[in-house]
Amino acid sequence: MFAAAGKGAMRFEPDSMREAALRHPVAARARSASVDRSSAVVLVARLLVYAALGAGAFQMLVMAGSGGDIRWLVRDDGPLELAELVAIVLTAVLLFLLAREREHIASILRVMGAFALMAAARELDNLTLELGWRHAYKVLALPAAAYAAWLLVAKRSVLGRELITFARSPGFTLIATGFFVVVIYSQILGQKVLWQAVVGADAYRPVKDLVEEASELLGYLLIAFGAAEACLNGDAD
Repeated sequence: MFAAAGKGAMRFEPDSMREAALRHPVAARARSASVDRSSAVVLVARLLVYAALGAGAFQMLVMAGSGGDIRWLVRDDGPLELAELVAIVLTAVLLFLLAREREHIASILRVMGAFALMAAARELDNLTLELGWRHAYKVLALPAAAYAAWLLVAKRSVLGRELITFARSPGFTLIATGFFVVVIYSQILGQKVLWQAVVGADAYRPVKDLVEEASELLGYLLIAFGAAEACLNGDAD
């Protein structure tokens, strides 16, 4: 009997909570507003951290190039290429870690992580050229490419649904924006015809490379920030 009474009390507890909320609508709205304000403050704080990291990265580039020759900035072992490589590898790590936690979107996260590793290998193309084998970066990218191809075939029935689910998260917006900056904006802005017209055919190359690589770095940073945001936003997807 007491057990039944206990069960009855448990059953009516939510009703009593709803009745309390109905009796005190002002207090309920105040609690909801407080939660919304806290979420907004946390979101703004994260965005400020991303902005500070991005601004710090580019300010370091400005300081590094203020010494004179900007060719050093765009060398294969220079700060721009290294910063891009770090951002891409960080993105891949975050996406694969996230895939272990989000089973319902794990396949699409792993595909994106594999593409990030392929992009990291692509950034090593000039380095492999200096080491004596121009196409060695393709060999480095091969395992990631094979893994991505296997996922696209084996998980084709769920990838579309998972992509739609992940697209609703705030992190996806940053990732998509960064992707378009890298593959479209930076390539258009890095056309040599433009910079030959601006600074002349003899001196355009360092300026072109600097603008193109800096645009790519911005895109890769946005992608990395999007991956971080996806990891921090557990309830968004």
